[in-house]
Amino acid sequence: MSHLAVADQAGAALAPAPARHSVVSLTQISKSFGPTLANAGIDLSVHAGDVIGLVGGNGAGKSTLMRILCGTMWPTLGSISFADEVVNFSDYDTAEAQKRGIRMVHQELSLCGNLSVAENFFLETPEDAASRPGWRTLYRTRARSALDAVFPGNGIDVDAEVGHLSIAERQMVEIARAAATPGVKLIVLDEPTSSLDLDRSRQLRAFVRERAKSGLAFIFISHKLQEIIDIATQIVVLRNGRTAWHGHVADASIGKLVQLMGGDANPIHQHAATAASTADVLVRLSGSLTADLGRDLDIVRGEIIGLAGLEGSGQKDLLHAIFKPDRKQGAVSRHAEAGFIAGDRQKEGVFPLWSVLSNISIGALARRPALGLVSDRVNRYAASSAASRLRLDDKRFDSDITDLSGGNQQKALVARALVADTPIILLDDPTRGVDIATKQDFYRLCNEIARSGRALVWHTTEDAELLACDRVLVFAGGRIVRELAGDAITESAIVGASFAQPTDKLAGDRDGSGIAARLARRLVNAAPFIGLAVVLAVMIWANPAVASIFGLDLLLLPALSLVLVTAAQMFIVGGSEIDLGVGAFAGLVSVLSATLLYDQPWLGAIALVAAVAAYAGLGGLIQARKIPAIVVTLGASFIWMGLGYSLQPTPGGTSSEWLSALVNWSVGFVPTSIIMIGIVAVIVLVIDRLPLGVVLRGFGNNPAAMIRSGWSPTRYALVRYLVAGLFAAAAGLSLTAINTASDINSGNSFTLLSVAAVVMGGCALLGGTISPVGAVVGAVTLSLIGALLGMLNVSSDFNAATQGLILIALLTLRSLTADRRSEQ
Repeated sequence: MSHLAVADQAGAALAPAPARHSVVSLTQISKSFGPTLANAGIDLSVHAGDVIGLVGGNGAGKSTLMRILCGTMWPTLGSISFADEVVNFSDYDTAEAQKRGIRMVHQELSLCGNLSVAENFFLETPEDAASRPGWRTLYRTRARSALDAVFPGNGIDVDAEVGHLSIAERQMVEIARAAATPGVKLIVLDEPTSSLDLDRSRQLRAFVRERAKSGLAFIFISHKLQEIIDIATQIVVLRNGRTAWHGHVADASIGKLVQLMGGDANPIHQHAATAASTADVLVRLSGSLTADLGRDLDIVRGEIIGLAGLEGSGQKDLLHAIFKPDRKQGAVSRHAEAGFIAGDRQKEGVFPLWSVLSNISIGALARRPALGLVSDRVNRYAASSAASRLRLDDKRFDSDITDLSGGNQQKALVARALVADTPIILLDDPTRGVDIATKQDFYRLCNEIARSGRALVWHTTEDAELLACDRVLVFAGGRIVRELAGDAITESAIVGASFAQPTDKLAGDRDGSGIAARLARRLVNAAPFIGLAVVLAVMIWANPAVASIFGLDLLLLPALSLVLVTAAQMFIVGGSEIDLGVGAFAGLVSVLSATLLYDQPWLGAIALVAAVAAYAGLGGLIQARKIPAIVVTLGASFIWMGLGYSLQPTPGGTSSEWLSALVNWSVGFVPTSIIMIGIVAVIVLVIDRLPLGVVLRGFGNNPAAMIRSGWSPTRYALVRYLVAGLFAAAAGLSLTAINTASDINSGNSFTLLSVAAVVMGGCALLGGTISPVGAVVGAVTLSLIGALLGMLNVSSDFNAATQGLILIALLTLRSLTADRRSEQ
C-alpha cells in the first residue's frame, strides 16, 4: 500500500469524527524497576477518534506504559490528566480508570475460563445486574450483540464456558466485551489479532474504523506492522523505554518502523530442504487424515512443514497428535522424540511460579534419567547457549518467568525446545505477539535447526510466514486437503485451498464418538446421585424399616451437620483454597451454643457473631499477607480447639429449647431431615447462581483477571469466608440441636470428610468450579457409609477406608472421561 493511499484512508477515518476533545494525556511518564528504567519521560496524548498504533520491540516499555494508563501500576514520575483535569496517581487505580472510560484487552487474556461468555461480560459491567432478577438474560443478549457487531458470523455460544473455547474465540470474546462496555472512551488493544485469522482480523479493523468515526479512541498495539499501517491514524514507536518516533501514519512505512524499533527489513527467506531418504522419515501421516490426497505423507529430517487453513480446521489437533500419537487410530505415527513450543503461553507454555532458567531447563531435564543428578551449572550453560541465539538476556535467568514481557516469555519457550534437542519440533503459532526483530531471529533460527537435520512442524496464523516452509499442508474440516511445495506456496494458493471441503468428513463416526463421550461424562457427573441411591437401596434391602419416615430421619438427620460443613468448605475450595479448621470451628460454635448461648443468651449471641467475624477475618488475613490458606486455617483450628476446651473441658452443656425445636419438627409425610438438607442445597445453589457466586468463582479461577476488571480481592476474600463461616456456624448449631449437648471434638472428622464430599460432588480442588447439589449429595453419601457397614456387619474400622476407595474410584472415572476441549 502506498503512503498516499494510507494517508487517504486515515483521512477518511478522521473526517466524520466529532470535535476532537482530549480523552487522556500522559506527561513525562517514567517508571523504574530498581536500576532498570522501563519508561523514560514519555508523553502520550489521546483524543476522541484517534487510532494510535503503538509499536516497539519486546521490553521497549509498551506494557509498562499501558499498565500505568489503565491504573494497574503507578509511575515513578509523571502525571495523568483527563480533559485537562490532572489526577493524582495516588487516587488512580483500575476502578478509577474504568470510571474514566478506559478499557484494555490484554495480550494475556483476562477472562475467567470457568465462567460462561455471558458471565464474563457481567464481570466487566456488574452494575447492570444489581436489581434485575433476569440479569443473566441481559448479559446473554449483550454478549450476543457485541460479538455479532465486531465479528459477524462468529458462531460463539454465549452460554459456553470460556475455557472450552479456542484461543481465537477467547480473544474475540475479550475484544467484544471491552467494546460493549457502556461509557467506554478509550480501548487499548494489546496484540488483538495475535490469534485471529485474516478474516477475523479484517472484521476487527473494520469495526475500529467505524467506531473511531463516532469518537471512540483506540490504542492499537501490534507486531504485525502492516496492520498498524492499515488501521492507525498516528504511530508511536518506543525503544528502550523512550519515544523513538511519533508521527502521522502517512509518514511511516514498514521499513522505517522496523529500523526505528532496532530491527532490519529483510524479507523471510524460504528454506530449501536437502534430499532425504526413507531412513530419514520422522513422522508419517495416513488414513482418514490424508484421504483427500490419496496417499500417505512423510515428514523427514531437514524439513520445515507449515500447517495452514481456517482457524479450528485441524492444524492444532495434528500437532497434539504428533506429540502424543493415538495408537488406536493410527493416522499419525512418530519415529523420534518431539518437543512442543506452545503459542498459548499461559495455558500450555510457562510454569508461572518458576524462574526463567527453570522454565528453559525443564525440556532437557524431562529426557534425563529420573534419578540423575541436576547440575545448575550445566543447565545454565545449555540455557545460555540457546538464549544467546534468541537474544534473550541470560542476566534474567533468575527472574520469575512472569516478570518478562510476552515476547521474551516466548523466547524462553523456544530456548526450552533447543536445549531439549529433540529431532522433531512442533510449533503452535510461536511468533504470536512478538516483535519483528524477534521474528526475524526466529526465522533464521528455524533455518539453522532444519539444516542441522531436525524437522519442524509449524502452525501459524500469519500466512506470510508459511513462505519460509518447504511444504505447506492445508487443512479443512479436520483433514489435509492440499499439499503445497516450493514455488506453489503463495498466500493466494493457501487462502484458496483453505476453503476447500474434504470429500468425506466421516461425520457419523465423529458424532458417534462424541455422543458416547458426552454420555460417559454425564454418567460420571451423576455418580454421586447414583451412589446415594445405591447406598439407600442396599440399606433398605438390609432393613426395610429404613424406608419409613422415622428410619430416614434417624439416618439422615445426623448428616445435616456434615452437609452444612461441606457447604462451607465448598465456597473455600471454590476460591482455590482448603480450610483445615472448618470442622474445629463447627465444634467451637457447638460449645458456644450449649454453654454461653444457653446460660446467657445475649452474651452467647455476641460470642457467636464474634466467632463468625473472626472466621471471616481469616480471608482478609490470607489475602492481605499472602499467607497460604492451608497454613492460616490450620493455625486457626488450634485456636478454635483451645477456646472450646477453655469453655468446656469435657463434653456436656445443654441445647436451648428453641434450638432443639429447629430440628424436632415434622410435616408428617416427608422426613424432616430431607426437607432440611434440601433447604441447604437450595440456599447454596441460589448463592452460586447469584452475581455474588459468579464473582467468587471468578476469583477462584483467575484472580489476576478479576483485579484487572476492577474487583477488590480483599473484599471478596472477606465475603467468601463470611459465607463459609455462616454455614460452618449453622453446622455447629445443628450439632448441639441434634445431640442436645456439645463436644469440641464433635466436628473434627468433618474437615477431611467435607473435602472428600466436595470433590465427590464435582468441585475442582484447583478452584473456580463448584457443584452445590453434587457436594450436598456427596456429603449425605459419606455420612451413610458407617451406618451401611454396620447393617452389613462390617467393622467400623473399615469406614474411612471405604470412603476413601469410593472417592478414588470416582476421581479415576472423572479423569478418564474429562472433557479434553479445554486442553487444546
